[in-house]
Amino acid sequence: MKSAKVRKMDRKAKHKAQAVAQTEKSRQRRLANKAKRAEIHAIDPDIKVRVINQVTHDEDGAEIKIENGRIVKWLPQANPVPETVEVFNPEIEEVEAVEVDDVGRFRKLTNKWRL
Repeated sequence: MKSAKVRKMDRKAKHKAQAVAQTEKSRQRRLANKAKRAEIHAIDPDIKVRVINQVTHDEDGAEIKIENGRIVKWLPQANPVPETVEVFNPEIEEVEAVEVDDVGRFRKLTNKWRL
């Protein structure tokens, strides 16, 4: 059985190793973001760039990508594609696909109808 001192030393060693790994990971992420920003500023030095979750955005919030030496804006998709749920139609005795905006609410109803 390990003594409290040995467990404490092991825990400290694990924590220190984890902190070093996290620091290195953060450093690599910062360097990658710096390279993205430098590449964009080489094309257009006046543009303001924000990097959020390793995705580059301009001041309007549009996602920025570089293709063939040009800055291309990608606007977020306004209307998501509705999901389809299969529902049994008792009138024609077949399963139909129905488009739904919020599948979570619809599933509560469809669970009762399933055989």
